[in-house]
Amino acid sequence: MPDSLSGVGHNGFEKADLHIHTKCSDGIFTPEEIVEKAKNAGLKAFSITDHDSVSAIDKAKPLADQYGIEFINGVEMSSTFQGHDIHILGYFFDENNHELQRYLEHCKQLRTERAERMVQKLAKMGVKIEIEEIILKAQNGSVGRPHIAAVLQDGGFVRSFSEAFSKYLGSHSPAYVKSIETHPAEVIKLINEASGISSLAHPGQNVPDEIVRRLISLGLDGIEIVHPSHDTYKRNYYREIANEYFLLFSGGSDYHGLKDQEEDHFGQTTIPYEWVTKMKSRIIAA
Repeated sequence: MPDSLSGVGHNGFEKADLHIHTKCSDGIFTPEEIVEKAKNAGLKAFSITDHDSVSAIDKAKPLADQYGIEFINGVEMSSTFQGHDIHILGYFFDENNHELQRYLEHCKQLRTERAERMVQKLAKMGVKIEIEEIILKAQNGSVGRPHIAAVLQDGGFVRSFSEAFSKYLGSHSPAYVKSIETHPAEVIKLINEASGISSLAHPGQNVPDEIVRRLISLGLDGIEIVHPSHDTYKRNYYREIANEYFLLFSGGSDYHGLKDQEEDHFGQTTIPYEWVTKMKSRIIAA
């Protein structure tokens, strides 16, 4: 990966990470611990993008301000389009926007109901776990499949997170239940009406080209170029699409800190701070 994208070993290069998860969704670190890690990694700016949750903001922002690190309001919102799970990243929005708050509270309930259905499917397979254990893992935050995976691991049903997903929880596995089925146009509208910027998360993972272009026509502001699942070819490819449609670039580590990772690579998958500057310029222009 070129230095201009990685931010590793480039003198004077100011770096940012705009895709990080905490315990408020499916990461393993608290918001405060993530701020400490951002400080230690020398990030100029970062964003916590928990799944359908903004509860980390109040915990992280004061500490980031104290350390002089730029904290950018973030969220990763779930949607479904033509049978595909589409994740839309939101940045720089007003977290106190009433409609956004109302919708995210609705998502929290939907995520709990989804987990309950997955528990029922697992029970029919002889794998008996309790929804209360999963909610406890989520610390009353946004419930996700990694929380179910953690409970399966604790119960000795699987040896690792990856086994939990391949055997039970992955999108083609027997206990899988579809995620939130909101249309991405509604998610983009919610972000924009809260004075934020929308960006398509990890398109190289699961989003066909025709859907990427359809999302752009729905008012998408940017595309995530840098992501651990994007090799150099994919980064360049999505960068070309973003340039073609005058879209913003975003990116980051999609960091969760999951137990299966042998090493902690926090601060190594980053973007140039210049991309953040361009985002802010777009907001001002709007």
